[in-house]
Amino acid sequence: MKKKILLLVVLVGVAFGLMGCWPAEVGVTTTFEADGSGERVIVIDIMDDTLSDEPIVNPDDPNGEEGKGAVINNKHIVGGLPAIQTWLEENAPEFITVEDSYTDGYHRYFVLKYTWTDFDDFIEKYKTMVNLSSTLNWSDFDEEELPKLETSGFFKKEMTFTESRAIVEASLDWAVEGIWNDIYDPADLADYVTKNDISVLAGYKVVINESSLEKEAYYDPDVEVNETETGARVFVEDEAFTTTGMFSKPGVVIGTVVAGVVVVGAAVAVVIVTKRKK
Repeated sequence: MKKKILLLVVLVGVAFGLMGCWPAEVGVTTTFEADGSGERVIVIDIMDDTLSDEPIVNPDDPNGEEGKGAVINNKHIVGGLPAIQTWLEENAPEFITVEDSYTDGYHRYFVLKYTWTDFDDFIEKYKTMVNLSSTLNWSDFDEEELPKLETSGFFKKEMTFTESRAIVEASLDWAVEGIWNDIYDPADLADYVTKNDISVLAGYKVVINESSLEKEAYYDPDVEVNETETGARVFVEDEAFTTTGMFSKPGVVIGTVVAGVVVVGAAVAVVIVTKRKK
Protein backbone atom coordinates (compact mmCIF):
# COMPACT_ATOMS: atom_id res chain seq x y z
CA MET A 1 0.00 0.00 0.00
CA LYS A 2 2.79 2.43 0.91
CA LYS A 3 4.46 1.89 -2.46
CA LYS A 4 1.18 2.58 -4.26
CA ILE A 5 0.74 5.84 -2.35
CA LEU A 6 4.31 6.84 -3.12
CA LEU A 7 3.77 6.18 -6.82
CA LEU A 8 0.71 8.42 -6.80
CA VAL A 9 2.80 11.18 -5.25
CA VAL A 10 5.48 11.03 -7.93
CA LEU A 11 3.20 10.48 -10.93
CA VAL A 12 2.42 14.18 -11.29
CA GLY A 13 6.09 15.03 -11.66
CA VAL A 14 6.72 12.06 -13.94
CA ALA A 15 3.83 12.96 -16.26
CA PHE A 16 5.05 16.53 -16.61
CA GLY A 17 8.65 15.46 -16.94
CA LEU A 18 7.93 13.18 -19.87
CA MET A 19 6.30 16.06 -21.72
CA GLY A 20 8.97 18.68 -21.06
CA CYS A 21 7.09 20.57 -18.33
CA TRP A 22 7.30 20.62 -14.56
CA PRO A 23 4.69 21.61 -11.94
CA ALA A 24 5.08 24.62 -9.69
CA GLU A 25 6.55 23.43 -6.39
CA VAL A 26 4.79 25.06 -3.45
CA GLY A 27 6.30 25.43 0.01
CA VAL A 28 4.31 26.48 3.09
CA THR A 29 6.07 27.72 6.25
CA THR A 30 4.09 28.59 9.39
CA THR A 31 5.33 30.18 12.62
CA PHE A 32 3.38 30.43 15.89
CA GLU A 33 4.13 32.69 18.85
CA ALA A 34 3.15 31.95 22.46
CA ASP A 35 -0.07 34.00 22.22
CA GLY A 36 -1.26 32.15 19.10
CA SER A 37 -0.29 34.92 16.70
CA GLY A 38 1.92 34.06 13.77
CA GLU A 39 2.82 34.20 10.11
CA ARG A 40 2.44 31.92 7.11
CA VAL A 41 4.72 32.24 4.09
CA ILE A 42 3.82 30.55 0.81
CA VAL A 43 6.57 30.23 -1.78
CA ILE A 44 5.84 29.13 -5.34
CA ASP A 45 8.95 27.84 -7.09
CA ILE A 46 8.77 27.51 -10.87
CA MET A 47 11.64 26.56 -13.14
CA ASP A 48 11.86 29.22 -15.85
CA ASP A 49 13.55 28.04 -19.02
CA THR A 50 14.00 31.65 -20.20
CA LEU A 51 16.47 32.16 -17.34
CA SER A 52 18.78 29.37 -18.48
CA ASP A 53 21.24 29.35 -21.37
CA GLU A 54 21.26 25.56 -21.23
CA PRO A 55 18.34 23.10 -21.21
CA ILE A 56 17.02 22.62 -17.69
CA VAL A 57 17.72 19.08 -16.54
CA ASN A 58 14.59 17.06 -15.80
CA PRO A 59 14.32 16.52 -12.00
CA ASP A 60 13.16 12.95 -12.64
CA ASP A 61 16.33 12.28 -14.65
CA PRO A 62 19.09 14.31 -12.94
CA ASN A 63 21.88 12.31 -14.55
CA GLY A 64 20.37 12.45 -18.02
CA GLU A 65 20.45 8.69 -18.34
CA GLU A 66 16.80 8.07 -19.24
CA GLY A 67 16.37 10.54 -22.08
CA LYS A 68 13.60 12.57 -20.45
CA GLY A 69 13.14 15.99 -21.98
CA ALA A 70 14.36 19.26 -20.57
CA VAL A 71 11.96 21.42 -18.57
CA ILE A 72 9.99 23.97 -20.60
CA ASN A 73 7.54 26.00 -18.51
CA ASN A 74 7.42 29.56 -19.80
CA LYS A 75 5.24 28.86 -22.85
CA HIS A 76 2.46 27.48 -20.67
CA ILE A 77 1.64 30.87 -19.13
CA VAL A 78 0.09 33.61 -21.27
CA GLY A 79 2.58 36.47 -21.08
CA GLY A 80 5.28 34.20 -19.69
CA LEU A 81 5.93 33.19 -16.09
CA PRO A 82 6.30 36.80 -14.82
CA ALA A 83 2.56 37.19 -15.57
CA ILE A 84 1.90 35.06 -12.48
CA GLN A 85 3.16 37.94 -10.32
CA THR A 86 0.61 40.33 -11.81
CA TRP A 87 -2.18 37.78 -11.42
CA LEU A 88 -1.35 37.20 -7.75
CA GLU A 89 -1.18 40.92 -7.00
CA GLU A 90 -4.59 41.47 -8.60
CA ASN A 91 -6.36 38.46 -7.10
CA ALA A 92 -4.89 37.67 -3.68
CA PRO A 93 -7.10 38.37 -0.63
CA GLU A 94 -6.43 41.81 0.88
CA PHE A 95 -4.79 40.36 4.00
CA ILE A 96 -2.12 38.62 1.89
CA THR A 97 1.05 40.50 1.01
CA VAL A 98 2.38 39.54 -2.42
CA GLU A 99 6.08 40.31 -2.36
CA ASP A 100 8.13 41.04 -5.45
CA SER A 101 9.09 37.86 -7.24
CA TYR A 102 12.76 37.04 -7.49
CA THR A 103 14.99 34.64 -9.37
CA ASP A 104 17.83 32.38 -8.36
CA GLY A 105 19.53 30.62 -11.24
CA TYR A 106 16.71 29.29 -13.42
CA HIS A 107 14.18 29.27 -10.58
CA ARG A 108 11.54 32.01 -10.33
CA TYR A 109 10.01 32.47 -6.89
CA PHE A 110 6.67 34.04 -5.99
CA VAL A 111 6.13 34.83 -2.30
CA LEU A 112 2.87 35.38 -0.41
CA LYS A 113 2.68 36.23 3.29
CA TYR A 114 -0.01 36.86 5.86
CA THR A 115 -0.15 37.22 9.63
CA TRP A 116 -2.76 36.77 12.36
CA THR A 117 -3.23 38.20 15.83
CA ASP A 118 -4.54 35.03 17.48
CA PHE A 119 -5.76 31.59 16.44
CA ASP A 120 -9.33 32.77 15.84
CA ASP A 121 -7.96 35.31 13.36
CA PHE A 122 -5.92 32.53 11.74
CA ILE A 123 -9.05 30.41 11.28
CA GLU A 124 -11.05 33.28 9.79
CA LYS A 125 -8.35 33.97 7.20
CA TYR A 126 -7.99 30.26 6.52
CA LYS A 127 -11.74 30.01 5.89
CA THR A 128 -11.61 32.97 3.52
CA MET A 129 -8.87 31.36 1.44
CA VAL A 130 -10.61 27.99 1.24
CA ASN A 131 -13.97 29.52 0.35
CA LEU A 132 -12.45 31.53 -2.51
CA SER A 133 -12.35 28.27 -4.47
CA SER A 134 -15.36 27.66 -6.70
CA THR A 135 -15.26 23.92 -5.99
CA LEU A 136 -14.28 23.72 -2.31
CA ASN A 137 -15.80 25.04 0.90
CA TRP A 138 -14.70 25.05 4.54
CA SER A 139 -17.80 23.02 5.43
CA ASP A 140 -16.68 20.24 3.09
CA PHE A 141 -14.00 19.15 5.55
CA ASP A 142 -14.36 16.93 8.59
CA GLU A 143 -13.37 18.12 12.04
CA GLU A 144 -10.18 16.06 12.02
CA GLU A 145 -9.09 17.71 8.77
CA LEU A 146 -9.41 21.27 10.06
CA PRO A 147 -6.52 23.12 11.72
CA LYS A 148 -6.36 23.03 15.52
CA LEU A 149 -4.16 24.65 18.15
CA GLU A 150 -4.25 23.04 21.59
CA THR A 151 -2.49 24.41 24.65
CA SER A 152 -1.74 22.98 28.09
CA GLY A 153 0.69 23.33 30.98
CA PHE A 154 1.20 25.64 33.96
CA PHE A 155 4.85 26.62 34.32
CA LYS A 156 5.37 25.99 30.60
CA LYS A 157 2.82 26.36 27.83
CA GLU A 158 2.74 23.38 25.49
CA MET A 159 1.27 24.21 22.09
CA THR A 160 0.29 21.55 19.56
CA PHE A 161 -0.73 22.54 16.03
CA THR A 162 -2.44 20.06 13.70
CA GLU A 163 -3.78 20.36 10.17
CA SER A 164 -4.40 18.07 7.23
CA ARG A 165 -2.72 18.14 3.86
CA ALA A 166 -6.19 18.37 2.32
CA ILE A 167 -7.02 21.66 4.05
CA VAL A 168 -3.60 23.14 3.25
CA GLU A 169 -4.08 22.41 -0.44
CA ALA A 170 -7.68 23.68 -0.28
CA SER A 171 -6.41 27.03 1.03
CA LEU A 172 -4.23 27.33 -2.09
CA ASP A 173 -6.88 26.30 -4.60
CA TRP A 174 -8.02 29.87 -5.28
CA ALA A 175 -4.59 30.59 -6.81
CA VAL A 176 -4.23 27.28 -8.66
CA GLU A 177 -7.76 27.54 -10.03
CA GLY A 178 -7.39 31.20 -11.00
CA ILE A 179 -4.08 30.76 -12.78
CA TRP A 180 -5.45 27.66 -14.56
CA ASN A 181 -8.55 29.48 -15.77
CA ASP A 182 -7.05 32.90 -16.51
CA ILE A 183 -3.48 32.59 -17.78
CA TYR A 184 -2.53 28.92 -18.11
CA ASP A 185 -1.94 27.78 -21.69
CA PRO A 186 -1.91 23.97 -22.03
CA ALA A 187 -0.15 24.13 -25.43
CA ASP A 188 1.14 20.61 -26.15
CA LEU A 189 -0.16 19.40 -22.76
CA ALA A 190 -3.82 19.79 -23.77
CA ASP A 191 -5.89 16.75 -22.73
CA TYR A 192 -2.96 15.40 -20.73
CA VAL A 193 -3.12 17.46 -17.55
CA THR A 194 -5.79 18.96 -15.29
CA LYS A 195 -5.84 21.93 -12.95
CA ASN A 196 -4.66 19.71 -10.10
CA ASP A 197 -1.51 18.78 -12.03
CA ILE A 198 0.02 22.23 -12.43
CA SER A 199 1.26 22.51 -8.84
CA VAL A 200 2.38 20.21 -6.07
CA LEU A 201 3.05 20.55 -2.33
CA ALA A 202 6.82 20.21 -2.24
CA GLY A 203 7.61 21.68 1.17
CA TYR A 204 5.91 22.06 4.53
CA LYS A 205 7.28 23.55 7.74
CA VAL A 206 5.81 24.62 11.09
CA VAL A 207 7.87 26.39 13.78
CA ILE A 208 6.69 26.69 17.40
CA ASN A 209 9.43 28.35 19.44
CA GLU A 210 12.46 26.06 19.19
CA SER A 211 10.51 23.07 17.85
CA SER A 212 9.75 22.50 14.20
CA LEU A 213 8.40 19.99 11.71
CA GLU A 214 9.77 20.06 8.20
CA LYS A 215 9.02 18.04 5.08
CA GLU A 216 10.84 18.54 1.80
CA ALA A 217 10.72 17.02 -1.67
CA TYR A 218 13.68 14.86 -2.66
CA TYR A 219 14.91 12.63 -5.46
CA ASP A 220 14.67 8.89 -4.82
CA PRO A 221 16.62 6.79 -7.33
CA ASP A 222 14.86 3.61 -6.17
CA VAL A 223 11.24 4.65 -6.78
CA GLU A 224 9.66 2.30 -9.32
CA VAL A 225 8.06 4.46 -12.00
CA ASN A 226 7.10 1.54 -14.24
CA GLU A 227 8.36 -1.93 -15.14
CA THR A 228 11.53 -0.60 -16.73
CA GLU A 229 12.22 2.76 -15.05
CA THR A 230 13.18 3.79 -11.54
CA GLY A 231 13.97 7.13 -10.00
CA ALA A 232 11.73 10.16 -9.48
CA ARG A 233 11.31 13.27 -7.38
CA VAL A 234 9.14 12.52 -4.35
CA PHE A 235 6.92 15.28 -3.01
CA VAL A 236 5.34 15.71 0.41
CA GLU A 237 3.20 12.61 0.97
CA ASP A 238 1.95 13.06 4.55
CA GLU A 239 -1.82 13.26 4.91
CA ALA A 240 -1.65 15.18 8.21
CA PHE A 241 0.87 17.25 10.15
CA THR A 242 1.32 17.70 13.91
CA THR A 243 3.84 19.95 15.64
CA THR A 244 4.36 20.54 19.37
CA GLY A 245 6.40 23.32 20.94
CA MET A 246 6.99 24.73 24.43
CA PHE A 247 6.95 28.29 25.74
CA SER A 248 7.97 29.31 29.25
CA LYS A 249 5.62 31.49 31.29
CA PRO A 250 7.90 34.00 33.05
CA GLY A 251 4.96 35.75 34.68
CA VAL A 252 3.77 32.52 36.28
CA VAL A 253 7.28 31.64 37.43
CA ILE A 254 7.89 35.09 38.91
CA GLY A 255 4.46 35.09 40.54
CA THR A 256 5.11 31.67 42.05
CA VAL A 257 8.52 32.73 43.35
CA VAL A 258 7.11 35.94 44.84
CA ALA A 259 4.28 34.01 46.44
CA GLY A 260 6.80 31.54 47.84
CA VAL A 261 8.92 34.34 49.27
CA VAL A 262 5.85 35.90 50.88
CA VAL A 263 4.83 32.58 52.41
CA VAL A 264 8.34 31.91 53.72
CA GLY A 265 8.59 35.46 55.01
CA ALA A 266 5.27 35.12 56.81
CA ALA A 267 6.37 31.84 58.34
CA VAL A 268 9.62 33.38 59.59
CA ALA A 269 7.72 36.31 61.07
CA VAL A 270 5.42 33.95 62.94
CA VAL A 271 8.40 32.08 64.33
CA ILE A 272 10.05 35.34 65.50
CA VAL A 273 6.89 36.63 67.12
CA THR A 274 6.33 33.31 68.83
CA LYS A 275 9.86 33.29 70.22
CA ARG A 276 9.48 36.83 71.56
CA LYS A 277 6.27 35.93 73.35
CA LYS A 278 8.10 33.12 75.10
